[in-house]
Amino acid sequence: MPGTLSLLRTGVNRLATSGFLVASSAAPHQQKRTIVNKTLLKLPEDYPEPWPYKEKGFNAVHALSDRTKPRFHNNSKIIVVEGNHKAGIEKVAKELADTLGFHYMPSFKMDDILVDRYGNDLRKYYHLLPKCYRIPDLKLFCKDPRSDLTARMKDRIQVSRFEQWLNAVAHVVNTGQGVVLEHSFYSDFVFTNALRAKDYIGPEYFKHYYYLRKRAVPNLHFWPHAVVYLDAPVDKCLENIKKDGDVDEIAVFDAKFLSTIKESYKDALREYERHSKIFSYDWSKPGDTDTIVEDLERTEFDFFEWHSGEVFEEWFTIIDEVGWTGWRQYVTDKSLALARTFGGVRNHEVSELYINPRDEGHLVNVIKNEILHSRFGYGYNKNLGDDPLAGADMYILSQQLPEPWHEYFYREQWLHNMIPHEAWMDPDGTNGYNPDYLHAHH
Repeated sequence: MPGTLSLLRTGVNRLATSGFLVASSAAPHQQKRTIVNKTLLKLPEDYPEPWPYKEKGFNAVHALSDRTKPRFHNNSKIIVVEGNHKAGIEKVAKELADTLGFHYMPSFKMDDILVDRYGNDLRKYYHLLPKCYRIPDLKLFCKDPRSDLTARMKDRIQVSRFEQWLNAVAHVVNTGQGVVLEHSFYSDFVFTNALRAKDYIGPEYFKHYYYLRKRAVPNLHFWPHAVVYLDAPVDKCLENIKKDGDVDEIAVFDAKFLSTIKESYKDALREYERHSKIFSYDWSKPGDTDTIVEDLERTEFDFFEWHSGEVFEEWFTIIDEVGWTGWRQYVTDKSLALARTFGGVRNHEVSELYINPRDEGHLVNVIKNEILHSRFGYGYNKNLGDDPLAGADMYILSQQLPEPWHEYFYREQWLHNMIPHEAWMDPDGTNGYNPDYLHAHH
């Protein structure tokens, strides 16, 4: 077992695959707070049950009876696995999560927001929607990467990765369980740089993306405890892409695209290094995940002094239960973080993101008439199995879905936020609905 091997090798320095020197373990008589194999994690008998934040959210009333700090233990950490496209990070992330008993979060993909709660795949209705709402998934993107819709896709990925990071922190503070995440919002820019290098997005949107990123980073607050970077050569990634045999993907993810990602990761790792422990591995030939686990087990993750740098600072400057309660509400609710970052931003000044108001109205009418067959929004359709009293006990004023927590804004919440003229004047969406709208306007 990796944990057992780590204990047997106590006090021995070892060189990580990357050449990064991993700190030696503490002497046998010393106690050390570090990540451990799930088989070695011992929790007290009175350890609190996970808080069901997805069903209940977390508010000030809940905080009166449920504390945050008692849930923290050795493995209440966030590990981000980073690497180039097809570098093999998925396998490593899954194995790390399984060995450590962490919650696994795969890299965000557009499929996560294109299927609604009733199982409707919006892509099946794209022929009815205005072009600006036919947001591509990976396959559609690879077929036409220079479409204006690429910027629209990247815009939604940026917001969704922002939320996914908050979801990861929310999971740790509400359950105590650690999280292994593939990629994160912090590294998302490496892919944006590659899109720009290939001219798949224009300079207007590229500038807009970095403007939003600058607003976003302070509003995320927390950084990962550990970043595992798999440094795979571009040639190896190209080889893996070709093995999959998708002609369109092979054409898009070429040497220039992947080289830009690899070069951009230098900046991402420099930024991470200020806040997190970095574990970098030469992944020319995929290595053994057990080696990574052993390196994690040898590292002190629960030591911070204000004069020692910024690594782990965000996790240690919150001292008391009141402070943790506030941040727990912040990352679980997410509405304040989203509003501070993306609220009030003028997307219409970016030509690739501009939407004609009439197109928005037509989208709402298509959803009412062709997809939901209802005048009501997501979560409020009794004929589709929703609770008729859904949302009656909601406490988040900015949240219009019936649940106190949602995974991604762009899955359903964004549709609730739409109030075009058609919705005001024709709430049923019948009188103003023109099935021939696309033929007449496009």
